[in-house]
Parts: sequence; C-alpha cells; structure tokens
Amino acid sequence: PVLVLRPSLSLHPSQGVSLGENVTLRCHLPQLAAWVWLYQEGHQTYCNYKYKKQDTADFSFLNTNREHAGRYWCQYRLPWSAVDSEKSDPVELVLTDRSFPPPSISLSPEECVEMGTNVTIQCWNKDYGATFLLHKDGCSAPIQRQDLDVVGTATFTIFGVTPADSGTYRCSYRPWGHPFLSSPLGSNVILEVTPTPAPPGGSQPHLSTLGATHEWLCHLLSL
Repeated sequence: PVLVLRPSLSLHPSQGVSLGENVTLRCHLPQLAAWVWLYQEGHQTYCNYKYKKQDTADFSFLNTNREHAGRYWCQYRLPWSAVDSEKSDPVELVLTDRSFPPPSISLSPEECVEMGTNVTIQCWNKDYGATFLLHKDGCSAPIQRQDLDVVGTATFTIFGVTPADSGTYRCSYRPWGHPFLSSPLGSNVILEVTPTPAPPGGSQPHLSTLGATHEWLCHLLSL
C-alpha cells in the first residue's frame, strides 16, 4: 500500500485579521503533491485546487469578507497515483468585524492583590448574545471562553492567583450565530499580583523562574 502522510494547515497572519484585510491559508505538504485542495466547512464552492510541487501550497484571500470566515481543511493527492491524503486538522479563520462595538471590562478586586486571591473579570456588551473570550497579552490564544445566549455579562474567575497571572487582560466576543466573526478587543484591565512575603529563612522565586512559569502557563492555556 502507498503511504500517504497527513498535511497540516496554518494561517498567516495567525490572528487579528479584520474584514477587508488579506490572509493566506498555507497547506504544509510532507510529500510531493500533484493536487492540493482547500475545503471550507459548509461551502463546497470554496474548494480550491492548485498544481504544486513545493512543500507548501498557499491559498490567499484578498480583501476578506464575511463569507471567508469559517473552518478549513486541506488535502493533497500524490502525483503518481490517485491516492488522496487524509484531511489536515481543522483551522479556524476568525475575522474581526469592526462594525461590532468593543466590549466593556471590569476587574475585581481592582487594586494589587496578594497571591492566592480569587480574581473576577467581567465582560459585557449592550446588543448581542455572544460567546465572550478573555485574552491575556502575551498569550496567543484566548485563556477562557464563556457562551451567553442572551445579552448579559460574562464572568471569568482566576482562582488562587500567582505572580504569573499578573498582566494585561482584554475581552472580545463572537455574536450568537456568527462563531467566526469577532468584535475588536475592548479596553484593558491590569492585574498586579503581590508575592506573599517569604517565611523566615525562605526566599522569593527568582524572576527568571516566574517568567518561565508565565510562558508555560500561556502554552498550557492555548492547548
């Protein structure tokens, strides 16, 4: 039997693309391919094909519109046979629609908090039932999400905060019925976590350790 390796798909830029801007979906090919297809969920007319012999095949959308937003896969065919690869893992193209007003945000407690405190961040908008997403600067993926079918306030809780939770937080939302359209990011709140005083004879965590913990946390939350 012919061994056909699975391709992968990536977005460029990977996030923050607004309606009207350009975006490229790149299919990474582990083998020489004769044909490469790009599929969009629910839109067979957006199935594209190209003859490629490189290790990537680019599908670029210029001046993106709402119909480009969605979930995509790619697939290829070997040049010497009629065998098709499996489809890649899906990639979601979420486009920012600036006609949606940015959400509001609040932080409680507002002042510097000590380690171990539970912190609440609330996000809301005036007009839309939506999925709310909580973002932290430095993390590529949203760190929490909450679905609201009606207009209301999304409440995100960070339990037992540590210095690694310090940072700048923002919200966005995806209106109900438009899972791949996003509002712009709203205004920010800043969380400052004060390390608990070290016990006698103890020592504070080293700053480089805290930085490594932050990077590990961001990676873990994006999985």
